[in-house]
Amino acid sequence: MTSTDRFSPFAKAALLTLALLVALVCAQPAVAASNKPYTVKLTIKKGKNLTLLLVGKGGSLLASAPIKSDSQAVSLKTKSVATIAGATLQLISGAKTTSKGEYFGPAVLGWKGGKQASATTVYTKLKAAQATTSLGTLTVRKVTKQQGYASVAASSKAADTASSSAAKAVKGKPLGVGTYGKQPVSGAKTSQTPGQPNQPGQPNQPGQPNQPGQPNQPGSTVQPDKLLGGDLDKDGIPNAFDVNDDGDSKTDSSDSDAPTPTVTDDTSTTCAAVDFKIFTNFKATQPGFAGTINAYGAGPFAATLTSVPEAVTNTMSMVFSSIPTVCGSQVTKTELKGVDVAYAPSDYLDLGSVCNSGDYQWTIGNGKLCGNRALTSGHAFSATDLPSGQDTFAMRLTTADGKTHEFTSSPGFVFVTNPMVIRYSTGAASGTIDYSKNTPGPDGPRVDSPSIPLAQSETLEAELYRPQRLAFDGEAGFADNAFYDLGGFKYTPDLPNGSGKCDALSTTDTAMPTDTASDQATKPTITLSWAIGSRCYGVPPRNTPWTTGELQGGIDIQVEPSGVGGNSAQKLFITAR
Repeated sequence: MTSTDRFSPFAKAALLTLALLVALVCAQPAVAASNKPYTVKLTIKKGKNLTLLLVGKGGSLLASAPIKSDSQAVSLKTKSVATIAGATLQLISGAKTTSKGEYFGPAVLGWKGGKQASATTVYTKLKAAQATTSLGTLTVRKVTKQQGYASVAASSKAADTASSSAAKAVKGKPLGVGTYGKQPVSGAKTSQTPGQPNQPGQPNQPGQPNQPGQPNQPGSTVQPDKLLGGDLDKDGIPNAFDVNDDGDSKTDSSDSDAPTPTVTDDTSTTCAAVDFKIFTNFKATQPGFAGTINAYGAGPFAATLTSVPEAVTNTMSMVFSSIPTVCGSQVTKTELKGVDVAYAPSDYLDLGSVCNSGDYQWTIGNGKLCGNRALTSGHAFSATDLPSGQDTFAMRLTTADGKTHEFTSSPGFVFVTNPMVIRYSTGAASGTIDYSKNTPGPDGPRVDSPSIPLAQSETLEAELYRPQRLAFDGEAGFADNAFYDLGGFKYTPDLPNGSGKCDALSTTDTAMPTDTASDQATKPTITLSWAIGSRCYGVPPRNTPWTTGELQGGIDIQVEPSGVGGNSAQKLFITAR
């Protein structure tokens, strides 16, 4: 008799039922651990006047703390989240520094090999942790005037040392520190398909309504390394603060292959990604080129450390994308603050409803949102506190399910000049713009330039200087406030009376493929050839008729990044004939 024959039929049935139950339980998917708060403890030395951020793997702001002394114990406590695996510690220059609000650098939590001083691989990400993680002492090390990093004394067991989380380094310093990640990275993992450049909405112009922009659509799945909290090129700088996310030879603004700024929330492992974009608009729209400035301009039209702050105060707008849903729940409140940014609110302020453009457009000089709602008291800029591409902002979203979500990022670059037209030709007419010959006007000095005559069959040819940004810390010319021509950008005519941009004539600058230090000796130019009458009028989809007379509102030369960012523009006044 076998062993099973010793059991009764009822016992055999009970054993069979138990076995089936065990099999069913084992076959069930693992139940996700419930969310909980996490705490990261450390002591930070030589970090006085910096601000420490705990940034989630998707770009969410998990916790922050100001550093007020040369040796300070810090306890960063998150709200309830699914995990802090993949999170990093990032440093921002505090309000009492000369580079207030700008990104400073990451924290190194470990390295490959025995000595950090010779390490070529470092680790900045946390691995899956217990409720409390203690990192010991981190010491801040300055590399340039405004950049550096913090490092533990000995490799921490809390560091994620997986090869997929490793960052490249030189003598223990993350490769991107010192250039905000601009330096090309050999073997970097770049995007495989061209990204979609931001399409900025149109900021309010005097006497002109906003043109509708495109609000963000509900998110989707995004490769983790392409999220704002990821590090696509493995240089130690998260994408949120890296000016060259994919580590190629082009900065993100001139790179159509750069990933779109995208975030996920860390309260769930299943939340879809959403776009979180910050950019600036800087336009010159007055008759006679009044208000136009450029590094190659003359007299009152020259970009200087006097004219740039004045123009930024008067005309620059900063734009933040609208995020309609997070984790499948509708956003009911959107709040914004700057992380120690001088001209931004220091505490979260409710932005209210979006502007007509579908996003939040904030004229930073007068502090107005959407052209008429007060957000701040405004700010009169000087040469020492101009907006920077490394300025750090945080957005807090409240959703209909009662949850809050915080994200952080920076603009990446900021226009400080306009495209400047120096010559035009239409076949029947031609002329040069002599900025040295100007007269006073209601909007400042203006050039006595007639409206350009243009027949529908003619091609408008315009030669112009490219717009610029200022050199940033780590670039040649930074100490001398040098300008960089913005190469690789797109030039598109924007038609008056609400007709919008004529994409059929959009031209990408291939002569200068990426940002290049301005050259006063050669003063490089770009020439546009646009058959505006035949390509933009009387053709689908707008079918705007060509009518003779002054084109009320003029035509804007819109200059936009091939990658991420805002736009600069110069208005041309045209008489159709």
